[in-house]
Amino acid sequence: MLKKVILGLEEIGYRVIAVVCDNHSLNRKAMKMFLPDPKLSPVYPHPADPDRPLFYVVDAVHLFKCIRNNWLIPKNAGTCFFYPRFELSNNEVHPECKMTASFKHLRDLHKEESPLLLKSEYGLTSKAVNPSSFERQDVKLVLQVFNPQVAEALAARKGHTDFQHATATAEFIKIILRWWSIVNVKTPSKGFHHRNVYEEPMSNHTDDPKASFLSAFITWLEVCEFYRHDTGVLTQETLSALRLSAQSLLVLVKYCVSELHFKYILLGKVQTDPLESRFGQYRLMAGRQYHISVRQLCETEGRIRLQNALPRMSNDDLRGIEETDSVRDAGTSFSVHVSDADLDELRAQMPVIGYVGGYCAHAAMKVLKCESCQRQLVVTGNTAETGEDTHSLIAQLDRGGLKFPSALVIAVVMYTEVVVRSS
Repeated sequence: MLKKVILGLEEIGYRVIAVVCDNHSLNRKAMKMFLPDPKLSPVYPHPADPDRPLFYVVDAVHLFKCIRNNWLIPKNAGTCFFYPRFELSNNEVHPECKMTASFKHLRDLHKEESPLLLKSEYGLTSKAVNPSSFERQDVKLVLQVFNPQVAEALAARKGHTDFQHATATAEFIKIILRWWSIVNVKTPSKGFHHRNVYEEPMSNHTDDPKASFLSAFITWLEVCEFYRHDTGVLTQETLSALRLSAQSLLVLVKYCVSELHFKYILLGKVQTDPLESRFGQYRLMAGRQYHISVRQLCETEGRIRLQNALPRMSNDDLRGIEETDSVRDAGTSFSVHVSDADLDELRAQMPVIGYVGGYCAHAAMKVLKCESCQRQLVVTGNTAETGEDTHSLIAQLDRGGLKFPSALVIAVVMYTEVVVRSS
């Protein structure tokens, strides 16, 4: 069936260069049939032309969720995951150095900061650290775990007795996050806007750091394969799929740039997300049924096309509409006393307060035209105050675009936190 689909697409003018699917055993078995001696390979002979390659890529979103799920299942104390040391600064793998990443640290971190208004692990929710079987399919919850803020929050707890593996856990998150940054690029300017070279499109340059990382990542996975633990390691299926996918993407980029003369390739487009999103619409519009009939599929496809054909409302269409609900006369007066003791309680949260203050300054500077006023809101990185670690979190996450708030902005954030917490 897969061969017929590829040949049919080729006959009507499409050029199929890759098959993207999840790591289900049926998909693996189907791809093996492209070779006389069935086996898994990153490249197969093309059914339309044996001289052309057909690349086999395992969906990165599926693998991303599998990594998180593999981290959730260990039955050891601390829900620990074992991996070889990987130096991200120079892409060196140290097989002799075994590291331990504890998922329990994420749960403890969330439990510790959940009552707080300002959190260093911003975005980490209860569903992310304790997902149900159904919630494990939500990639948004995976992104809450593999998050730079969570990694820095753990790194800041280095030396705490309750966070014995904080540094190694943070490093594991950064490794997976870098891999995800490379394989999830969907726009050419993403890396420019985020000031992250690993979020730029892939090319075939010899000095491309993304290709260097993927090569080292394959070596890292090969070392992981030698770990013979009963628990706390990647399953054989996930491990082989990750290695195969990384190998496939490297040769796919080389082929597209060298043979098809692409300037670059967006690896985030080599995913099954658009197809799954479409089928999600079918199920939603068919009464939230998981299994839908061919008739329901055709009916919902017709409705979707009709919706796309209808004109969208613009801001001009909303002119002349009278306001029916007005809150201009509704006022609330309250008084909250802020004492020195209230402010002293926030000293332990100064890195988080500084980070929030940096965003507040950034938002204010968007609308402020007065340069003198703007200078009152921020300080340069060289003159930033570090005595109380106010700017330490910003410095760890900064790639050149974050703002370091002034003492005035820090004071405003501290007073606001006390007022909101007391009201």
